[in-house]
Amino acid sequence: MSTPNHATAIAMFAKTPGLSPVKTRLAKTLGQVAAESAYRLSVAAIKATLAQVKADIFCAVAEQEGLGDPLWQGLKTIYTGPGCLGQRQHQVYQRLLQRYQQVILIGSDSPQLTADRLQQAIRALEQEQFIVGPALDGGYYLFAGRSHLSQAFWTQINYSRADTCDNLLAALPVKATLLAPITDMDRLEDLPQLHRELTALGSVISPQQRALVCWIEAQGNYR
Repeated sequence: MSTPNHATAIAMFAKTPGLSPVKTRLAKTLGQVAAESAYRLSVAAIKATLAQVKADIFCAVAEQEGLGDPLWQGLKTIYTGPGCLGQRQHQVYQRLLQRYQQVILIGSDSPQLTADRLQQAIRALEQEQFIVGPALDGGYYLFAGRSHLSQAFWTQINYSRADTCDNLLAALPVKATLLAPITDMDRLEDLPQLHRELTALGSVISPQQRALVCWIEAQGNYR
């Protein structure tokens, strides 16, 4: 097996538009076309951020037939494998941890995530076993670790609930270090907070993040 270029691997979990439904809760209010546009803008923003981080970057794709999709251009792709979200996270985390000293898992719905925040997680892993970034809706936008975890750990968590992050933290074998919470782009009601968090980046906002700001403003749902 080849030697990794960096000590850290970062995997962004994503679905391929056209092969799996994306942003389904957003699509219920804005329609599928608008929701897919938001998703593509979010992915572009996260890709731009990941390009600034000293780590090996992967896109963990939900569909095996989606590994070569142009949306993932510039990223290494890895198939999540089948199963529920817990099984998929386990499979990607475990596989990458066999090659890298530490692994960071993120989603594709936190476009305001910055390179500084990711570097903070990488530095924290020098001292801590696990780092978690809580989302404001009760989930988490980042999980980072350097210790193996069983599949049972991942599958015992009830996802997409207000207590998901709390349950994950309670199930960890040691206390995790927490990053500052941010919002996920899941529902129409999330857009005003996402707009605030993106514009709060100020001069460090990327062109891709700025494009998403413009998209939110065009919806008229950012105040």
